[in-house]
Amino acid sequence: MKIIHLSDTHVGKGDNADKLQRILDDVHRFCGPEGHLLLHTGDLNDTGKTEGMQASRILFDAMVDKGWQVLLAPGNHDYGDSLHIDPHWAENFRTTYARYIFGSQAPRFPVLTLTDDCALIGLDTNEAEMGFLERWMAEGFLGKRQIDALDALLDQAEVKQRKVVLYMHHHPFFDAFAVRPGRGDVGFYSQLFSWNTRRFRRLKDAYPLMQCIRDRVDVLLFGHQHFGLDYSAEGQRYGIALALDASSSTCTQMDTQRMRYRIIDTATGTFHTRFVP
Repeated sequence: MKIIHLSDTHVGKGDNADKLQRILDDVHRFCGPEGHLLLHTGDLNDTGKTEGMQASRILFDAMVDKGWQVLLAPGNHDYGDSLHIDPHWAENFRTTYARYIFGSQAPRFPVLTLTDDCALIGLDTNEAEMGFLERWMAEGFLGKRQIDALDALLDQAEVKQRKVVLYMHHHPFFDAFAVRPGRGDVGFYSQLFSWNTRRFRRLKDAYPLMQCIRDRVDVLLFGHQHFGLDYSAEGQRYGIALALDASSSTCTQMDTQRMRYRIIDTATGTFHTRFVP
């Protein structure tokens, strides 16, 4: 099976709805639904407000009508915005996109989707941030309940006999990418702030997560930071062969204007990036 990996499309900001439409048109034309699965790792929308959800829902529904299977993990912007998440917006998002988040399963994470050769497991990295103090700054927090449930899920026979693909929104690695910005960089001061606060903005319980999935997951997919880098060297420290940040597929808040998506071959453990004009 091959996975089309998208993330951080931020529909509702600028012309991102049109950009996502162009990306999905290219995905369907270049790949086709046979043997492929479309997976989005969060920040589908730019805010969690109801009025911003309809455009992206229409685009996903159209892909399903064309024969695509679509999976979605929620991001912090889907539940709120860049500074906080809102429990009411979160519930609205989970209800609006239940078809793509939970399928026919109960609305609870982790979510397991089985194909002939893969076990795809989706997490909600916002779940433990719903408290008043936790919800600010949108760092990402799985919580003990979700990690314990993931631990039990990874021991199930139907999971262990397949390639395991774990997908979520927030970045799980500590200081895996920290490049000091230079004066010529676009948005120098915001990048300087980001560089100095990087260590405080990864998933809060990244350490227990990585200990849970060590040597038990084959592919780890995420987004959030818009870096678009291959973190497999970091993942291999934990026995994870392939670890990929999808970037912002629509180039939101990025220096580059090259829209892109990854095509991941789970059988061979390889991938390539396709750029969309």
